Amino acid sequence: MRIANVLSALTAAASLSLAGASIALAANGPAAGKTVKIGVIADVTGGAGAYGTSQKNAYDLAAEDLAAGRIDAGGAKIVFDVQDSASDPAQVVNLTQRFTTDGSALLLGPTLSSEAKKADPLAVRAGLTILATSNTAEGITTLGPCVFRNSLAEGQVVPEAVGKAVPRWKVKTAAIIYGDDDQFTKSDFDIFKAALDAQHVAIVDVETFHKKDVDFKAQLTKIAGKKPDLLVVGALQEEGVKIVVQAKALGLRAHVIGGNGLNSPKFIELAGAAADGVVVGAAYYPGNAYGGNRDFVARYKKKYGNAPDQFAAQAYAAAQIAARAIKDGAVTSEQICAAFKRLPLIETVLGPVAFLPTRDVRAASAILQVKGGTFAYFK
Repeated sequence: MRIANVLSALTAAASLSLAGASIALAANGPAAGKTVKIGVIADVTGGAGAYGTSQKNAYDLAAEDLAAGRIDAGGAKIVFDVQDSASDPAQVVNLTQRFTTDGSALLLGPTLSSEAKKADPLAVRAGLTILATSNTAEGITTLGPCVFRNSLAEGQVVPEAVGKAVPRWKVKTAAIIYGDDDQFTKSDFDIFKAALDAQHVAIVDVETFHKKDVDFKAQLTKIAGKKPDLLVVGALQEEGVKIVVQAKALGLRAHVIGGNGLNSPKFIELAGAAADGVVVGAAYYPGNAYGGNRDFVARYKKKYGNAPDQFAAQAYAAAQIAARAIKDGAVTSEQICAAFKRLPLIETVLGPVAFLPTRDVRAASAILQVKGGTFAYFK
């Protein structure tokens, strides 16, 4: 399903939903008075800390908004147990096992797709429902019948981004550099390659790297020698920043497009002028006018001093989705799984969302470009 084709339908449905910053008049529902514990695994520190910190901030804000009635759980109390996995796969596994035995009714996370591939099967075997908020690699929801995600998969977004960039930039040739030791970045390569092939773009070079690499000059020098029209960067933020900065320093003239790993404002901050012009496929634009988003952005900025990124917005939206299921009476893991499967189109800070039969999210994408130190719609 092309995301662009469903945008108008989603927006029309959303016009009947909640309209913004006002506090909803919550009525007690079948779960009123009950407490529902939700386990959260986020990489607040470590290599993926830029993503996980945004997620933790969003859950803290969501807890405040549940108490204030901005998020309606039908009179139930939701407790987010946010745990830092410190970008350590072993810690992700340990926390997953903990949440399968401590009464948690839902697991949100972990932050990275590579972590999810190792940890999710443990939750699936224990019967714990999962809502992935930032796992965009292929195959996440196939890990189990109660594994959902409200993050658009790279396979849903990348082809649209490539489809816009190729004719706009008159791209004939492309080079790809990607991390070959991470589930997400390996998926990025496969998806970008397929999208470029579909657009009849010749791939003139493919280079790889590993996590924690800091010097990419050898790979980028080889790429520069091929003079591609487009440089595809399949990287997480830490390596992606260095690749873009070093490409600029080497005088590489190619347009640059990246995956989900480059769509945080932190990428722009760290890459500086080298980020200008980079295009990313994203699931969220802070400037969108969907119901509640402007108020969410304003309160997030006031509390944390910066605008929310996609990872914050997807985490906050997960709290909204969970609250809706709980409001309707789902308080156990089994009940939440069933509620997610029949979830109607609901309004979130991402816009109107629902789940497809594959348990992937049905939502609109945002193809963005860095301009003047910020993201703007790529038109």
